[in-house]
Amino acid sequence: MPGFTEGEGAEEFIEALKGAVVPRDRKAKGRDLLPPVLLLADGERAAAHAHQAMRGLRRMLYPDGAKRVPYAALGSDEIRAAAGRRPLTLDLGRELCVDVPRRTGRLRLTDFFLTRDIVEQAQDPRAPEPDGRALRDHCYAQRIARGPLLRALWTLGGDSAEGGTAGPGWVAELRRLLMRPLFQLLPRWWWGRRRTRLLLRSTRRGWYADWRRISHGRTAEDFFENAARLLRAERGRDPEAAVGRWEELLLHALLADLRRAARPGRISPWRRRRRTRCVFLLELPEGAAGAAAGERFLERYAEAARDTRCAAVVVVAASPAGAVGVSRADGAASSPADGATAGESGGLGRAAARLRGASGMPSRAPRPLRAALPAPVPEPEGLDLDPVSPRTFRLGPAAELALTGVVVAALLSAPGVWLLDRVTDEPDRGCLGGASSEVVAGRPELSADSPRKQYEDARRLIREENAQVDREVGDGDGTARTVVHIGSDVAADQEGQRYNAAVPELRGIALAQRALNDEARNDSQKVWLRVDSRNAGDDFTNAPRIARQVAEDARKKGSRIIGVVGFSKSLKQTQEAVRILGGARIPVVGTTATADLMQVDGYYRRVAPTDSREAAIEADFARRGNIMDDGTGSCSPARAAVVVKDPRDLYSDEIGTLFAERFGARPFTLEYTPGGRSGGIAQGPGQDGVARKDSIGELADAVCERVIANPRTVVYWASRALQFSAFLDDFGDNTACEGRKLTVLGGNDLTTAALAGEYADRPWLRLYHTVHVLPAGHPRLSDIAKKFNADYARDFGSHDLWRDDGRAALAYDAMQLMAEAANRAFRSTDNVERSNVQIGLDNGIRKQGASGYLDVGRGRSVPRDKPLVILHHTDRGSEPVLYCGAFTQNPAGRATHWGPRGKFSCPRDS
Repeated sequence: MPGFTEGEGAEEFIEALKGAVVPRDRKAKGRDLLPPVLLLADGERAAAHAHQAMRGLRRMLYPDGAKRVPYAALGSDEIRAAAGRRPLTLDLGRELCVDVPRRTGRLRLTDFFLTRDIVEQAQDPRAPEPDGRALRDHCYAQRIARGPLLRALWTLGGDSAEGGTAGPGWVAELRRLLMRPLFQLLPRWWWGRRRTRLLLRSTRRGWYADWRRISHGRTAEDFFENAARLLRAERGRDPEAAVGRWEELLLHALLADLRRAARPGRISPWRRRRRTRCVFLLELPEGAAGAAAGERFLERYAEAARDTRCAAVVVVAASPAGAVGVSRADGAASSPADGATAGESGGLGRAAARLRGASGMPSRAPRPLRAALPAPVPEPEGLDLDPVSPRTFRLGPAAELALTGVVVAALLSAPGVWLLDRVTDEPDRGCLGGASSEVVAGRPELSADSPRKQYEDARRLIREENAQVDREVGDGDGTARTVVHIGSDVAADQEGQRYNAAVPELRGIALAQRALNDEARNDSQKVWLRVDSRNAGDDFTNAPRIARQVAEDARKKGSRIIGVVGFSKSLKQTQEAVRILGGARIPVVGTTATADLMQVDGYYRRVAPTDSREAAIEADFARRGNIMDDGTGSCSPARAAVVVKDPRDLYSDEIGTLFAERFGARPFTLEYTPGGRSGGIAQGPGQDGVARKDSIGELADAVCERVIANPRTVVYWASRALQFSAFLDDFGDNTACEGRKLTVLGGNDLTTAALAGEYADRPWLRLYHTVHVLPAGHPRLSDIAKKFNADYARDFGSHDLWRDDGRAALAYDAMQLMAEAANRAFRSTDNVERSNVQIGLDNGIRKQGASGYLDVGRGRSVPRDKPLVILHHTDRGSEPVLYCGAFTQNPAGRATHWGPRGKFSCPRDS
């Protein structure tokens, strides 16, 4: 099936497009909004090239004379003819309902048909300016022409406009007095009243009220009166501007209908057949007017899709590059039009990645994805496109419904009633957490030693192992290299230990160094490792300076430095340090820093999952998990969210923003920076859905207001753990929410404090937080993880503060990753230089680690599907309620589902 040009990224784009049209996740078409795609053809035959691409896509959707999925396509001639004269949505909606896929049932586009009747009336120059009642009567006349039931009722009321029929006078009079009010006037009045209730007064379906900015409720005016006023106002405007306004109206109506049609369902045979997205294909013409009309359509589509929260459509447009407001491939400026096409540029591969990675409902209208088509080839050499293959059905929905009715009737006997009672699946209202079968992370014991002594003891272990390396290598037996560790200073007191990762990170590195050197003692082809631990100060204040010192030391002749491990926090100063080390071409493996923005170059890798992965899992958990306690022992998923973040903290700002995007229900964001006013930024609302607070007390009051307004509001805490403790103090005592249940979902920064029992004395708090390892003793742990836990317990105690928080395990794995790259360089080249170590990392490493399977493939900077665990904070400890990812290499060790009986799928990395 030739038609789409062969070239770089073409096959990847087609596969991503098929995955978007026929998604594997049935709920994706109601949840994940896709940006429109604009394919740009360049060259002398750009128009023919764009036409060839669109023809190939049409054949993919219409291979055997019948639509495989609902789609509508507009050619360049149709768009040119409609430009400035009529909305493109009129033709798209009309074609969408023609020849629907076999046995899927017709599309019910009630709001679109209604607005189409209004727009056609508005564009008819012969039609008088109607009032609300005349417009209602006109639309109802069009409605009865489409519906057999209403048409039959109208016929019963009389064929003429007055309701009279031929016959004796008393018969006509009787029909006029009785039949016409009953079968004509009453249905028409009821129909008009229902349009007003649905489109203006309903908060769930009242898209028209939102578009016109009319308040919902009983005080709303009549729909047809408002529409008539809009019609009269638009007739007095410029015709082209009026067409744009009608385009917006029709798009909102059509997308609202498609969003309802795409809702997943397992009972209705019509909904079960809605397994695909609808597709709009537009071939933009070369002329300026037609191209501008297409651009404006893409822009208005994105805004309407965001407003109606419709993710059930895939829009692909193709155009000659010179016809739209973009730059040509050769860098020359083209048309000055600046419309919807001012989106993201790239090749087909980039567009494919964006389509696959779309998740949730963005807060702003998505910009179109611009992708340059590869150079054209002769049609026989074009890419063969296999058609899309959605599920097919043997019966239509009506036939299936009838058959189901027969089966149900047969089952309504004594055995049938018993069987139905057995198979009825009541909604699960059990709270996530409280499963006695789960292994919990027990309450640790704070050490009697001071934090400084614990820190120095860990450094002493490293110094002793370094001395052992010097003795072994000094005897001429083995090759040794140095790994630099950059960490923060230890906390000043025991209370601060709950928020500080310096000690567990050093311990994990010490355990890894000892294990790796034991291997080098037994294998002459492995490298002995020294560790040079450098203190970057409190909260990594001196990290950039230390990084410059390491870079300078590494450049010295005879330097044995092969790389750096560390950076337990995502901060602006650690990001700068990573940038400095990358500039010096020094490989870096991060430990617990998770921010995506830490990835500043190709020399940085990390063993912890990124913020984007963590936010995707947490948002899915909050949307679908029963975490909101209603006070009766039953729980349900969250309906709203409040995100608390620090805009000046790299980690906090990023993960808070990512969670808000992926949660999808337009969470409200509260920004708070410790230390009072944030640089003079004014208090109160900033951008839409964001407010800034200057104190913990103000923050607690703002959260309380949101929880009172909607009790099913989850608080997503993206700020640091130290501020969380202060927030809980104020929320519990100094707000109107005293005694009210509060559900909080937090990141890994809360873990150590939570495991230490910092929040155990608050019965009103329901706390979930992430961690990067399962508790010691959990059956899913790998043999490597079990050995690591045993070694840690032997050296530091089985009830140590950090045994279950994952920081030591991640530091251990960072050393393992660096050592594996060094050993490969030694085996292959007998030369353990930094450049060879970097090559080993670039080529990819797959290794079982203490925190999970380290699948760092070629070109990756973070292990694929790195495990993430969500713990529920309880009186007896923290218990896992979700664990997703590759804990071991074998399939049995990969957690792919979570929830009761594995009801929900875990998000997976692409």
